[in-house]
Amino acid sequence: MEDTKLKDILNYEFLSDLSISDDGKKLFYKKTRPNYKENKYDTNIFIYDLKTSENYKATDDDKATIFTFNEDSNLIYKKSSTDEEDVFFVKEGSGVGRKSFSIKKDVQSIKFLKDNLYLIKASEKKTKEEKDRKKENSYFKEIDKLPFYLNGSGFIGEEKSSYYIYNIANGELRLITESTEENKLYFCDINKNLDKILFLKENSTSNKVMDLREDLILYDLKTNSEKTLIANEFSFFTAKFIEDEIIFVATDMKKGGINEDCFIYKANFDGAYEMISPSDFDMSFGNSIGTDSRFGGAKTFDASNNRLYFVVTHFENSVLYSMDLKGNLRKEIEDEVEDFAVNGDDIYYLSMGADTLAELKKKGCEKPLVENKVATNVCKIESFDFKSNNDTLKGYVVLPRDFDINKKYPTLLSVHGGPKTEFSDIFHHEHQMFANDGYIIIYTNPHGSSGRGVEFSDIRGKYGSIDYDDLMRFTDLAIEKYPQIDTNKMGVYGGSYGGFMTNWIIGHTNRFKAACSQRSISNWTSFYGVSDIGYYFANDQTAGDIWDNLEKMWDQSPIKYAKNVKTPTLFIHSDEDYRCPLEQGLQMYTRIKLNGVDTKMYLFHGENHELSRSGKPKGRIKRLEEIKAWFDKYLKDEH
Repeated sequence: MEDTKLKDILNYEFLSDLSISDDGKKLFYKKTRPNYKENKYDTNIFIYDLKTSENYKATDDDKATIFTFNEDSNLIYKKSSTDEEDVFFVKEGSGVGRKSFSIKKDVQSIKFLKDNLYLIKASEKKTKEEKDRKKENSYFKEIDKLPFYLNGSGFIGEEKSSYYIYNIANGELRLITESTEENKLYFCDINKNLDKILFLKENSTSNKVMDLREDLILYDLKTNSEKTLIANEFSFFTAKFIEDEIIFVATDMKKGGINEDCFIYKANFDGAYEMISPSDFDMSFGNSIGTDSRFGGAKTFDASNNRLYFVVTHFENSVLYSMDLKGNLRKEIEDEVEDFAVNGDDIYYLSMGADTLAELKKKGCEKPLVENKVATNVCKIESFDFKSNNDTLKGYVVLPRDFDINKKYPTLLSVHGGPKTEFSDIFHHEHQMFANDGYIIIYTNPHGSSGRGVEFSDIRGKYGSIDYDDLMRFTDLAIEKYPQIDTNKMGVYGGSYGGFMTNWIIGHTNRFKAACSQRSISNWTSFYGVSDIGYYFANDQTAGDIWDNLEKMWDQSPIKYAKNVKTPTLFIHSDEDYRCPLEQGLQMYTRIKLNGVDTKMYLFHGENHELSRSGKPKGRIKRLEEIKAWFDKYLKDEH
């Protein structure tokens, strides 16, 4: 089998956005593949027929991203969008798609309700006059909100979208409610009678500053009225109907700050609520496992059979649990879960493994319904447990291909982002690329990571201390257990929080001979005012404040120690990264240059914080090429 090479990521197919028809006969999912030539991603919808086991491609235009199904379990998808209308096609079985209806709106999402009814989120089509006016005024921007931009979206304007119920039989488009920048609504669920909808409403102050707590809104379709059930108490994860009960997942952020794990609550239609998850429930909702080998959306919470189904990150795995309304938990799937769909007693899910990308599986079936095995060599991943700061952590070691116990190998310490995410042993292209080229890759999940409860993940005010100690202890133990690690040829790298930690490490030790800091944080005092999350994240995470506790914030800023850096360091940033903006990397770059140490930065135009995971293919390849060249220069060539 051939080595996993840098450009093999262009051959991967990513499965996502799994759903099941109401009659339980068909599964729908997206398959996405990088298109290097056109520098984009091609996405099509596939259907798995549960009766015949036939799996077939339902669209072929490479841009089918908005879809649902109808009462006959036939695919409904957005085929095209013009200045006047969005056109939707219906796909009957494996036949040729045909036009079903068109809507004179810019449709952002569509959900089948029943019979001929669909719930639609859409915005108005821009008129020629509006487009001309926008072009004419493109030389300036008015900023009066906080945050003033969002990573992946850009500067916040006056965009407005609305929710409608669309009747395909008569073409009626009934307006339900509007979502504006000052009154932003997020759809959660609609009840079985189709007369009540749950929304989350984002709050802003009178001075247009976004609050971190949302309102839970009950909208009555019969009276066209909304009622605030819970106001400004929680940061919500989601909300669902189960019969006549309202279930919501949320945190009050009182114990662990903005990264605190959520609990499950039950509410009535008057807004009274009670917590129903067990008192010792201490797991992280959603899949927090980091990888560069997934693409697309996923469902991590649903209601069916009078039970809640949800994905949680638990230790180094993402598993599926269910819970009844009395708080009784049941582990449904221990396999890694990316996405899922429930039909009666059957559960279908997407799952990644050490040598597979997301595959379509059914609970209880050993063989995947749709396989997606990596076609190149996957190097062995070993692990060991170790004690650090009074907790047991797990460390991982990716061994190079044809590993020889009598040889020495260059080694990279990889640090994940977050910090409240984690690494596991699922497939990670970047790690495998390096291992197949003769590197040992080591990584762990230090304090601050997800999957081990709120106390473990809460490192507010401790950045660069307990987490740094964990990483250095792990590195020492990895060297002890694997004498094949060449301690004279070690590198360190990471992105986001991993970039922060890379900056921190090179300011506190010279043990690494090369480093790569990506989309990083270097200075909490400036991050506070320039990041889309800075105005609340910086104070919360450092337990400091520029005006009242500057020293606390400054002490946790890597730039404070940058004068000590002697490690050759490559910086990777994107000019549209509004999460960890460019100036954070430039501060470190400037100081290291003045230190007389070799440093370089690659700035990617038109990319954001997600470059390594969902950036345009050419940017992703260039990024990998430069990171590899940098480490090869310092860890493989003679210095």
